[in-house]
Amino acid sequence: MLDWLGSVQIRRRTSTRVELNLTRGTAWTGWAFAIGGAWLLTIAALWAALLGAFVVTIGILLGTLRRSLVFDREEGLLRTEHRILGIRRHTAIPLFHLRAVVVEARRGGIYVAHVERRLGGTIHLDEARRPAPLLALAEAIAEVAELRLEYDATTRNAATD
Repeated sequence: MLDWLGSVQIRRRTSTRVELNLTRGTAWTGWAFAIGGAWLLTIAALWAALLGAFVVTIGILLGTLRRSLVFDREEGLLRTEHRILGIRRHTAIPLFHLRAVVVEARRGGIYVAHVERRLGGTIHLDEARRPAPLLALAEAIAEVAELRLEYDATTRNAATD
């Protein structure tokens, strides 16, 4: 139901560069949660105050969340940046450390897109109920970064998950 929440989209694309960012819906939803939580805080009940504080906290975290991934073939790097509450964490990974872009089915009818690295864990891109948007995203990354594209949406793969 909330597949769009936290989804990445292609912001800019050239023949040698793809920039991915979180959708604006994530920030808008976060700020709406914060406003709703603040309204709950105005109710004079203990349960409303606790729930309101929790919802405000989640709203502020979602509202300030930023994520960008830049695949740049000319530089030979994948640059990632994550921001939450203004705290920034960024990395630069050489493209030759990446192995493949994968779209696969998981249990519960969810499709997941991620980038496999030669060493280390995978880099999660996005997940959705339908594979088409993920496949378009994966194809753009595979083309620019010159990576192998693996697409496995079979039920066999989801059953062994």
